Amino acid sequence: MTLYVNHESLNKISQSLARASADLDSTSASAPTSVDGGWGTPAILGILAQLTDNAGQLVVAVKAVADGVASASASYLSHDEAGAEALDEAMRPE
Repeated sequence: MTLYVNHESLNKISQSLARASADLDSTSASAPTSVDGGWGTPAILGILAQLTDNAGQLVVAVKAVADGVASASASYLSHDEAGAEALDEAMRPE
């Protein structure tokens, strides 16, 4: 069995996720602070509050996944190097 991990791809995935998180987070400044919805204003504000909260949680989750992918890539890389060294040692003729 072989396991190949493309570290460049993992780094690109991590960077893409981090960018997506930052881009979504930057949209928070454009959220309305007030609404003129007549009788529906409280409901509209409640919906906006829920949407804003969910978007904030998504920002945190996507950033956590980006960090996890980067951490996994670094861990794989360090283990790959150690494994390669051990294999080199074992394969050397005596």
